[in-house]
Amino acid sequence: MTDSRFLNLVPMLMCDDVQASIRFYTEVLGFEVRGRMDDVGRSGWASLDNGRTAIMLASPGYIPEGKKVDGRFPQSNYYFYVSDAEALRQAVVDKGWEATECVDRFYDLKEFEVVDPDGHVLLFGQEIGVP
Repeated sequence: MTDSRFLNLVPMLMCDDVQASIRFYTEVLGFEVRGRMDDVGRSGWASLDNGRTAIMLASPGYIPEGKKVDGRFPQSNYYFYVSDAEALRQAVVDKGWEATECVDRFYDLKEFEVVDPDGHVLLFGQEIGVP
């Protein structure tokens, strides 16, 4: 059964230095920067893609900092673009799972978070103001 509320999934990789990571992904792996905010978090945020593959790079600061293992972030946040964040959040809560409240972010997305049974942080975002 397909749930049409899910539109896409983009991994968000936590970085100590987003700018260095942008250089790696663009210069080494051939990704292109599609969006960036250099003045958020500790060292910015960026959205990159290469063909149909997309990633986001983020620096802890405006989101909770993940724990490091051996000096590295062992886990990504998984970002789902959805058509109706409020309805999905309510469906999650109705099934007994904890979820943060939906928040309208300055980057024009309504978001909420859920932690899966293994501790993976799942973020769900709906574009705000899109007809």
